[in-house]
Amino acid sequence: MVTPREFWNLRSRTYDQGSGEEYAAAYDKTVANTLKYLNGESRVLEFACGTGITTVAIAPHVSFVRAIDISDEMVAKARAKLERLGLANVELSQTDLFDPCLEEGSFDAVTAFNVLLYVENRGEVLARIRSLLKPGGMFLSATDCLGEKITKVGIRKFWKSHTGSMPYVAFDTRKKLEEEIARAGFSILERENLFPAPPNLFVAAKKI
Repeated sequence: MVTPREFWNLRSRTYDQGSGEEYAAAYDKTVANTLKYLNGESRVLEFACGTGITTVAIAPHVSFVRAIDISDEMVAKARAKLERLGLANVELSQTDLFDPCLEEGSFDAVTAFNVLLYVENRGEVLARIRSLLKPGGMFLSATDCLGEKITKVGIRKFWKSHTGSMPYVAFDTRKKLEEEIARAGFSILERENLFPAPPNLFVAAKKI
């Protein structure tokens, strides 16, 4: 079975031309919704930054972004964008969410865009995100909910994940995902579906 790092390294080669373009409007809405909860003093952790599509859009509006991804190839593409745009307030590295270098209670916001459906240990991931936030900090996510309705994308990902050609994929409904975030110690302040099929659910949730 392909490892997550191997899979996303491979996807990095065409991500911007594929998903980046197909979901361009959803990415724009994700950023617009996210910026409502940030300001010029915000310190942000971007979990699974990918090729930096949202990183470069958010960084100019905040004090600091710590952007991480398990894929070194994704990180390389994100770094090239940051250098080209001269964004000096972003610290970017290839690592995972549980790296002890990430200090608990040190971020005003944690973002997780298009990643929660790919983490099998989601309860642990949400608990870790909560621990990294300051009191009252914001968790901002956008996630495909493949269990909401049958779609070609969902069928393809179900098949690929069960044959080992891509890692774990969750098939959540929007209600199930919101309930899981709430159980992890968050109060949901906003929700919006950003894409018709499969639904891409944006959630703004405050640490309680």
